[in-house]
Amino acid sequence: MPASLQLLDIARCPQELTPKLFNSAYFRELVYLDVSYIPGSVKSAVLSSLNSLFLPELRVLKVQGREMDDTTARLLFRAFSHQLWSLNLSENKLTDGIIDDEFLKGCFSSPPSRSNAYFEKEGKLVLPRDIESRTYGPLQFIEESDFSSASTHPERYLADAPFYSMRADEIECQELPNIRANGLGPLQKDTAGAIKCELLDETLSAATATPLPLHSRLHFSGKGLTHLYLNQNRFTSWGIGRLLRSSTDSLEHFECDFCLHAHPVPQNSGKTAWPCVVGLIGSAYLFRPAVSSNLRSLRVHHSLVTQVPTLIAEGLPVAAARRLAENAFYRNIRRAYPQAFTPDMNPRLSSLTLTSVPSRSIGPVIEQLILFLKLMSAQQKAIRDARAVFRGHRQPLLSGLRYLRLEMEPEFSDDLSDRSSGGEVDFDALLDPGNESFSDETLSFFEEESGGVTSRKRSGLSTYGETKNQFNKPELYADFASGHRLKTWPYSGYDAEYISLHEPNLITSSPVEVWIGTGRIGPHAAVNEYMWNLQDPSLRISIGPATPDHVAAGVPPLSYIFYGAWDAILFPKDLQSALRASMSLPFREVATAVKEYRLGTKGTSEHWEGKIELVRTSSF
Repeated sequence: MPASLQLLDIARCPQELTPKLFNSAYFRELVYLDVSYIPGSVKSAVLSSLNSLFLPELRVLKVQGREMDDTTARLLFRAFSHQLWSLNLSENKLTDGIIDDEFLKGCFSSPPSRSNAYFEKEGKLVLPRDIESRTYGPLQFIEESDFSSASTHPERYLADAPFYSMRADEIECQELPNIRANGLGPLQKDTAGAIKCELLDETLSAATATPLPLHSRLHFSGKGLTHLYLNQNRFTSWGIGRLLRSSTDSLEHFECDFCLHAHPVPQNSGKTAWPCVVGLIGSAYLFRPAVSSNLRSLRVHHSLVTQVPTLIAEGLPVAAARRLAENAFYRNIRRAYPQAFTPDMNPRLSSLTLTSVPSRSIGPVIEQLILFLKLMSAQQKAIRDARAVFRGHRQPLLSGLRYLRLEMEPEFSDDLSDRSSGGEVDFDALLDPGNESFSDETLSFFEEESGGVTSRKRSGLSTYGETKNQFNKPELYADFASGHRLKTWPYSGYDAEYISLHEPNLITSSPVEVWIGTGRIGPHAAVNEYMWNLQDPSLRISIGPATPDHVAAGVPPLSYIFYGAWDAILFPKDLQSALRASMSLPFREVATAVKEYRLGTKGTSEHWEGKIELVRTSSF
């Protein structure tokens, strides 16, 4: 009988595969399998032969572009459990629904490798109360040390020292089996070429009795996923957040280039067609070592760094969407979520790919990318200085971020006569102009009627038993700035900064104290808007923990807030006016600006010596 196959790449095979294909003993030693973009049902294959019973040695599985839904994905997770260390599920029909306890506990390492030993450098995840949301997961906070919130600990570049435990039945100390990697070794590669090379090395090693490199994990099993690809699916930022917080910190390479920012405004509120907001807004903390300490390589939407989302709306021209994202939305995001990801937030990260970078910018995208390059240069210099300080120290130093890839979107037309909807765009019809008397200072979505640009229909929900004094007066947000205290519920006849309540979405037996602020104008603009928004009962939803972004914007640490009211800050008070105001802002070429900056720093101490790639994608 011929030797069993160990690597099989049949991606894009036009022929539908029989579900029982892998029943043959010829595949029992298969380590790598790519069955992407092949017609036919994945579900029937999983039930018949694409499972651990027939493929017990499989470690790397790629199932891209197979129209897989959540139900089929769950079958796949059960079929392999902890066996796989690399799984590619990109370009399917998956949603947040797959990110449940069965997936998180069944496919990732257990117990978690997070440790409080690094609290001073990195902060730590804490769960003060056993409260869980059906969509958010456990309501965990990041508790900060004196150094962690600003990533300024003097030893932040030191690699982890070895951990040991003393076992009662052994004299010698033993290394703990579930500790995080020290961040120094090379990332395990999961491409067909890399796996083929490792298989050849393994065969040669067996023939020559030569030991394999220590970092080789070709048959690594039982620890669960370390490489996960979720590109081009239907996830939200909430789902990705739950995945990273709850995946026991085992991910070393992660990709998710498209996720919707869950927002509280109905997609069609009144006559207003709100654009979909794509990006990892307020998610920088998820990639800090306190949450993702094993992460070495990351590919995500550029908003993680630039704080500029991608806006998508039917009939909205690309140029108009890009301007609106960099103007009104960017300003609002900076106010509500002031923390963009920086290199020192996770010195253990060595490779970063930013996707969907617009080819042209009116300013913010360019400014934020160049700022990021400057911060990479500053990290490079700081690591060099640390090497001099810690010379002779037993612990080696991390290398920091050494690879940056910018995936640029295709060029788009800025010709006013060239619109995706064909001809001139009727902004009034597209976005509903509402009442012309509303200014940019007006939060028109709080009106009862649906005539305003951002008007919202009543949810019909009596919020936590409150039925009187609903916010139904056409007051202006500008009036709030005068200093008077808000008079509508939850501030009417209530002086405390917290309200105690139950929310159906929370799994807890006792009420939750949710922070609502003082109801008076204060020094934090985002907090002022949050308090104003809380007057709308439809926004008193989605209770969650204050993240480092919320705290930086003025929320008390370790407080629960209404995410619905907070996320409403992101959306312009008058969408149509914001769109019109951005139309005259000129574009600049992003790639040209980045190249000019790189050339300008060459030969100076400001030059980052890592590798940077600018790649133009073929389509939106």
